[in-house]
Amino acid sequence: MKKTMLILMAVVISAGCVFAQEPQIPDFKNKPMLLKKDGSLGSLEKPTQEVKSKMKGMAGYGGSMTTFLNILGGHSPILIDPSEAQSILKMGDAEVDPEGYLYITKVIVAKDTRELELAQSAAITPFGAGGKGKSVQRDDIKCEFTKVAPGVYKFVPSTPLTPGTEWGIVLPGNVAFCFGTTGKAPKK
Repeated sequence: MKKTMLILMAVVISAGCVFAQEPQIPDFKNKPMLLKKDGSLGSLEKPTQEVKSKMKGMAGYGGSMTTFLNILGGHSPILIDPSEAQSILKMGDAEVDPEGYLYITKVIVAKDTRELELAQSAAITPFGAGGKGKSVQRDDIKCEFTKVAPGVYKFVPSTPLTPGTEWGIVLPGNVAFCFGTTGKAPKK
């Protein structure tokens, strides 16, 4: 009887270990990683990117300046199922609140590049006076964070990601890590 009970307990404990795997901890700080169902990690695209600005309209006549992150390449090679979008980040400082540290936003595809709008401001008038800045209307998604270890957080989008679209996880310094979602994008 004792032998059977010990075998049964060993089976239950080992089954619990198989199904309740803890996620791996990323090797590097400030590099978000995809978190797979089995707890293993996958890389996100770290594309070549540059900050650019462009003028809309004429200065002094209601024009504005838009600053954006120009990402080379039309689509990310990393595709994930929108319902399985979860990531993990090892932060540089274990005492920083992750909610104010990063955000997920939709990236706009424009021919062979992608654009992520950072800021928009009124243009400078011919008389040297600048206008007030305008709020950027991005498709930002808030994240729900779960602490895995000191300074290590698993995060998932609080609302579902749109299928067939491009996304960026943006860290301080306007550094974006990109991925696309599988499925068909909704018609505009």
